[in-house]
Order: sequence, then structure tokens, then C-alpha cells
Amino acid sequence: MGKNRLYKLFFAFMTIMLLCGCWDIKDINKRTIPLVLGISKTKGGDYKITLQIPVLKNERQVSKVVTGTGETITSALGKIRTNSENAVDYTQIRLIVVQNHLAHNQKEFTNVVKFLMGSEEIPSRSLIAITDENVEDVLSRINDKLGVHASSIYDFFNKGADWAPEVFSTSVWEVYRSLFSSTKDIAVPLIRSGKNTVLIFEGSDILKNGEIMDRLKPEEIQLIRVLQNKNEKGKIESLGFASIMVSNSSIRLKPSLINNKPSLSSDLNIKINVLERNDGITNKKIIEELERIIEERFFQILKRMQESHTDIFGFGQEFQQLISYNELKNWRNEYYPDLKVNFEVKVNME
Repeated sequence: MGKNRLYKLFFAFMTIMLLCGCWDIKDINKRTIPLVLGISKTKGGDYKITLQIPVLKNERQVSKVVTGTGETITSALGKIRTNSENAVDYTQIRLIVVQNHLAHNQKEFTNVVKFLMGSEEIPSRSLIAITDENVEDVLSRINDKLGVHASSIYDFFNKGADWAPEVFSTSVWEVYRSLFSSTKDIAVPLIRSGKNTVLIFEGSDILKNGEIMDRLKPEEIQLIRVLQNKNEKGKIESLGFASIMVSNSSIRLKPSLINNKPSLSSDLNIKINVLERNDGITNKKIIEELERIIEERFFQILKRMQESHTDIFGFGQEFQQLISYNELKNWRNEYYPDLKVNFEVKVNME
């Protein structure tokens, strides 16, 4: 009997131990869950972290802004966690906004991206954007807009391509990958706070290995997305005498190497609907003007990109079967400046 009682006590003890497996789990109502993280630097050189956190106030979801500073991003995040009344959960961050003075420093911006990618808490799928304004102001002004809610800043990038094709999103892991790419550079959205809206999309900064090389307008960045085989559906274009909306688009790229000089044939097919037109304007005139504008816009961007050896179109990836891997590492400097592109636009009406 004594031995049986000992076994029962042992199993009872083990059961109690197993029931304690979730001792460090915090209830959802005891956790602070920020959705947006802002990163900047103080005049003294410390990192300044700004968090936008949803809160419920009078049955309405609003947000509060919390800041912290430290010699490193980790220490700043740690101070916020220490001083918070609840446990701070960084795993739900959806958007990271970097202030321009930090983004324009290649070494520091690269370190920020590497930290974000290596963080075990901040998701690498989080979107990233750059702002010329004070990050804290961008995040705090959300509550000044009537009818918005705490997730409105993140929702800005997720309206869907058909509704706002100019607005695109770039994730942390995509920026990290571009740091080591020899054949494709990347665009990071540029935003500022709006007067009547949560945000205003101003275009994008073009990054090559973490260094900002140029800045493109919304209509320019949309053309780049099309050449990267992303549909231009929903894009509205004003021609002065008519307004059109793109209903579909497709791109065909055919690379070739002649005397070790790269050449690319690019055919862009676009289907459009005419939204409005002035009296006497024919379909032919609309088609010809739209083709001219898009082709002119493309060659202007290509010239700028070749001058800075920045391949935002990702054309180098089209030559992976024609140029060896070792030689392709020098794509931007040895091949890309000599690239000839035969770019033609074909417009059809629905």
C-alpha cells in the first residue's frame, strides 16, 4: 500500500507540473500590441523608437503613441517594454516607417534592415516605408482624422491593386534581399501625413544595396511595376483632352546578347476604357497619345537609372541564361550602361 501511495503522489506531482506549462503566457487584455513602428535618430545619435498602439476609447478604436530612445534599437525597444504597464508584444507589427535622415545613411539604414530581418519578434513580412517628416508626427496625427481607426496607416497599403495601383508595398525581407542583389534594385514607398487623409503617397526612393540613388513620382513607379510583370489594372491616366483607366496590361521581355552587348525587346500591351473625352477627340488620337506618353516616360527613367547604374527594372535577371553567374555580378557596371531596350507600347480599347 505504501508503494502504491508513493506512485500516486508521483503521478499527481507530474500532472501539476504539466499544468504549469503556460505560466508565462499573458492574456490578450494584458498585452500591448503595437501595429506600426517608427525608427529615427536623435540629435545626440541615439535611436528613437515610436510605436503606434491601438486602444479602445468610448467604444471606438483609436491609437496612442509611445516613444523610447537608446544607443541601439534593441535597447530602445527594451526601455519601452520595461516602462509599459502591460507586456509589449512586437510580433504583430505590420508597418515600419523610417525617417529620411536615417534612410539616407547607407551604413545605418543597412544595419536597421539587418536588425529587423534578424529580429525574432518583429516579422520580416512587415512592410517598410520612408518619410521626410518627423516619424512621431506621422503616427500621432492619425487620431486627428475623422472616421479613421488605429489600423488605418497599415490599411493604406492594402487597398488592393484595382483601387489604388500606384500605391505599392515593400516588405522588410525584400529590402534585405536587395542588399545582396547584383541584378535588381528596389523601391521603398515614400509617405507623409495627410491634411484630410491619414497618409499621402509621394512616390518612392530607389535603393541600390541599401543606398538611396533616386526618387520617383507615383506615375513613374507604376510603370516600373508594370515592367516587373505586375498588372496596371485600375490605373487612371489624364491626357489633357481625355481620361482613361487601364483595365488590363501584360509585358513580354526578350533578352539577347550581341557582341557581348545586352539588348532587350520589350512589348507592353494595355487595354483601356475611356472615362471622359473632349468633343471631337477620336479613339486613334487617345491611343497614339497614351503610347507616346508611356514610351517617353520609360526612356526618361531608363536614362536616369543607367547613369546611376541602378537597375530598378530588374532587367539583369532576364540575362541569367545568357551571362554567367560570375560575370552577372558585374551587371550594373559592365553590362547595364550599354543595355539597349526596344520598348514598344500597344494600346487597345475594350
